Amino acid sequence: MKAIEAVDVTKKYKGSSSYAINNISLNIEPGRIFTLLGRNGAGKTTFVRICATQLLPSSGTVKIFENDLIKDTEKIRNNISIVPQEGRPLRALTPWDHVYYWLRIRGVNKQESYTRAEKILREFELYDVRNRLAMYLSGGMKQKVLVAMAMATDSKLLFLDEPTIGLDPVSRRQIWKAIKEKKENGTTILLTTHYMDEAEVLSDDIVIIDKGIVISQGTISDIRKNIKENIKIEISKSGVESDVLKSYGTVVDGGMETIKLFTFESNIQELSAIAIKKNLFFKVTPITLDDVFVSLVGSEPNNSDRELVRD
Repeated sequence: MKAIEAVDVTKKYKGSSSYAINNISLNIEPGRIFTLLGRNGAGKTTFVRICATQLLPSSGTVKIFENDLIKDTEKIRNNISIVPQEGRPLRALTPWDHVYYWLRIRGVNKQESYTRAEKILREFELYDVRNRLAMYLSGGMKQKVLVAMAMATDSKLLFLDEPTIGLDPVSRRQIWKAIKEKKENGTTILLTTHYMDEAEVLSDDIVIIDKGIVISQGTISDIRKNIKENIKIEISKSGVESDVLKSYGTVVDGGMETIKLFTFESNIQELSAIAIKKNLFFKVTPITLDDVFVSLVGSEPNNSDRELVRD
């Protein structure tokens, strides 16, 4: 049984000349962390909102744990929870109110709701401000309240749409720990993020979407194979011709003062000798998911009318 089975799902918003998502078919296995990556406007949030029963597709079918999105909406909603991309806590409620009463609304008894609320608020370092109105919380605390609400449930499927946006590094790691624990307990998680380190740390499976179309999918190892080389070298732009470097691998623009070269470990000694001889800046690092992502979607700004649609 698949956690999510999407077949040829499309969505076209009224007034748009292009599809927000176009014929997306994905199978998401239970108990895994499945991450959607893409630039702003790529279609990630549209897909999440459809699967979370917040939005109807223009065409295609979606099943959540074998329940049809259209026919079995209430059954699906009983088994899911979501952190929306642009959600905000209610200003006149406290962190405790948000978590405790959300659990009560979902049918959890008083004692269990109390226990879960206390646990998650302590875990996210919100317990000391549990009785402070949300309007007086920092932006990062407000975001953690939303994540705490979703994490406190026993939902079989969690939709986390950029859950760590705006959080400091310590808070991000608190969220990562909670996500990993949920997975260990059998929860399926559909995650979107713009933080490539987050995707690398958490993901079992990754799908990269660009302009509403899936352009790559698989494990992190599978995604890395989109770049055949295994080493990244940055070298001073002014000291060596890019045509010379092209004989060693794939040259990309590294910035104002450096050239970035994707190459193989066997070339490091020869390239470093060139850099030393000419007294050039020279840096060797592994190829990251960020490098693969940029190589697939490009570095040019997306100026299409898709940007008019919130994603």
